Amino acid sequence: MPQKVSAKHLGQAILDSVHHGTYPDTEEIISAEFPPSAIPEALILFDHARGQIEARVRTTSQSSAPDIDGWVSQAKQLRTDIETAHSSSQDISVESVQNKQLRQHVHDAESKLRLLEGELAFNQRLATALAQIRSIDHAIRDTADQSRRDQVLEAIDSLAATETKLESIPSARNIRAVGVLDVEIKSIRQEIAYSLNTKWQDSIHVGCLTFSISQDAQDLSGLANALHRLGLLEEGISKLANGLEATIIVPRIQLQEGGHERALVVDGDNMRISETSSPSNSHQLYDDLRAFIQFLQVHLPTPVAVPLSKVLGPKIVETLISMRLSSAVPEELSALQEFGNTRDEIYRFAAVMGSYKWAGDDQLRAWSNTIPQLWLQKRHNSSLHHVRQLLQRGYGEIRTVERVETQIVSQQDHLFAGKSNNDDWDAGWSDEEKGSPAEKRPKPQSANETDNEEDMSAWGLDDEGAEEDKTNDANIPADNDEEGDAWGWGDDQDVDEEKRTPQREATTPSRRRLNGHADPRSRTSEREVTLKESYNITSLPTGILELIKCVFSDIDALSEQSGNMFLYNDCLWLADQLRQMLRARNQRRPNAVANKQKQVQFDDDIAALEAFGKRSYGKEMESQRTIIKDFLDGAQGFANCTEPPFSQECEIAIQSIVDRLRGIHVEWEKILSHSALLQSVGSLLSTVVDKMIIDVEDMSDISEPQSQRLTGYCKQITALEDLFSPQDIAPSGQEAVPLTAVYTQGWFKFQYLTEILDSSLVDIKYLWTDGGLKLEYEAEEVMELIEALFDDSEHRRRAIGEIRRSLRV
Repeated sequence: MPQKVSAKHLGQAILDSVHHGTYPDTEEIISAEFPPSAIPEALILFDHARGQIEARVRTTSQSSAPDIDGWVSQAKQLRTDIETAHSSSQDISVESVQNKQLRQHVHDAESKLRLLEGELAFNQRLATALAQIRSIDHAIRDTADQSRRDQVLEAIDSLAATETKLESIPSARNIRAVGVLDVEIKSIRQEIAYSLNTKWQDSIHVGCLTFSISQDAQDLSGLANALHRLGLLEEGISKLANGLEATIIVPRIQLQEGGHERALVVDGDNMRISETSSPSNSHQLYDDLRAFIQFLQVHLPTPVAVPLSKVLGPKIVETLISMRLSSAVPEELSALQEFGNTRDEIYRFAAVMGSYKWAGDDQLRAWSNTIPQLWLQKRHNSSLHHVRQLLQRGYGEIRTVERVETQIVSQQDHLFAGKSNNDDWDAGWSDEEKGSPAEKRPKPQSANETDNEEDMSAWGLDDEGAEEDKTNDANIPADNDEEGDAWGWGDDQDVDEEKRTPQREATTPSRRRLNGHADPRSRTSEREVTLKESYNITSLPTGILELIKCVFSDIDALSEQSGNMFLYNDCLWLADQLRQMLRARNQRRPNAVANKQKQVQFDDDIAALEAFGKRSYGKEMESQRTIIKDFLDGAQGFANCTEPPFSQECEIAIQSIVDRLRGIHVEWEKILSHSALLQSVGSLLSTVVDKMIIDVEDMSDISEPQSQRLTGYCKQITALEDLFSPQDIAPSGQEAVPLTAVYTQGWFKFQYLTEILDSSLVDIKYLWTDGGLKLEYEAEEVMELIEALFDDSEHRRRAIGEIRRSLRV
């Protein structure tokens, strides 16, 4: 049981807990019970502790009495301040209510002020808008007056300024007065446009097959400027182009009945299509088209001619292609050669269009490059149509044809002896002979084989084996029968042929050869026998054969006309292959005497083959040179290169040459090797530069405009250097050097000519003394050029004298 604790200890534990907040530290006190008897003792302890505390408080109060008085006074002051703050808070609350009312009055006043400011601003804007409307109204009236006074450009400017002012009015779309002004502006614009269109139609009249211009270029230029400002020029140009196409271009290009055509007649400011027609003439057609373009270029101002050329040029080309050129491409190859003249006319006309900066020249050149494809397509369609017509006719006319066969029979054959006791058609065949009569008959020699033998005889390849071929004719098997079997032809005719074939016991005896020659006795005992038989055919194979003959004829003609370069390549390649073949054959049999004999013969044949290819190459080159010379002849020596119309002819000649050489380069690039291509084009270019050098040197007087024009021509030719780019790729960072000087004779001389035409006397003297001019030109040539380029002066005489003195050094 727990130990009993005294009441004093329990009371002290409670006092410590109350006074100091401590907890008993002994188990006995913690677990002890607090009996009622311990209360008095505890109270005594409490009273004693209270007395001690009161005494300590009293002592402390006596020592701090002055401080307490201050605290009391401060408490009283605090109370007074609290009452004052309370009164102030009440005043503030009252003032807050009053301020709310004042703020409400201020807000109402501000709203009224903003309303008044908005009304004032609206009134100001309204006044400004009304002032602008009044100003615009006056401007519209002035514009109308200017339009009535025929001051079109001023009216258009005023109209544009008025529209700008109208758009600057705020909220213009919501103002009814602005809408009324806008309607008036549109009305004035329509009136001005109608007036301009009327003047346009009066100035440029497109009638029935006629076209006339009644104003000079300056008036038309102003009219075009006015239309451009109104945005109506494009529409007017389009209508003019359509009118010219309908009234001039189409009637002139379109063929009439019977292949006739009308002519273009130019009379001053008028141009018309003649009512009478004449036989078609392509040269006259392109002359009329050139005259048509020149008429528009001369009589129309630049603001009209330039946009018109962009619209009308393609229309001319499209009409020309659809109405004349596509149908003019002939089906017959013989006529295609004549069509080459038309192609040259096309190139010249394209050059004219390019010189005047008319659109459509590239399209025309592109079409002319497709002429071979168009011709081939026409022939293809024509051939198919011909075959369809043959098939639709059916059998057609049945006719009888003959088959002729020739064979050699011996003296022992019954046919040769002329006696046969057996009338059976197959009595001459032995039972041991198991081959069919067709197999035992020698194959007749066809026409193609005969032609081939004639062709080969020209090479002398069959001289050595002629005797052997003659003696072995009867032993040639019918190899070509296998070709017929492959197509299934003649399968149904085998049995019928045996029934129809008369008795022919024409066995071919074996021939003995003595020292490479036929036995003389066999020749005396043999005889040539011709056998004939008849059969019927329809008209279908005859028509197809004629078509094939026509195709072969075209192939032969093409190989002569446009395939010279291919023929050149073919001959060289075939000659090279034959040499390699013979070389390999001789290596296999190095000691054969026959090889050496044939080697000499084949060498001659190969040389003849190469010569034939080179002749084809030379023929093509000569043909191209002739065309280029014809172009240069059109320039007439460049003597009048600055005076129209000769200046146009010079430009056409140079442009045609450039186009021709580039076209040749594109065409031959697919055929010739790179070196042969550069050599060929370089040779043609040499023809051009030599002729131009001669023509310029022949000019006794060259003015400054002529010099500038000739320099431009030379630079156009110089631009062809890009055709002579080397085949090997240049190292990175380095520009490939053209090989023009390597393949073009006289190229450096031509370049120096360009420098002379564009240089001063000082530059020419420097080129002669320190440059390489003397390497290409003789002194007389340079002096003649100086005399032609420069007027007689002391400087010219001094320069010529220095050149002469340099020859003596």
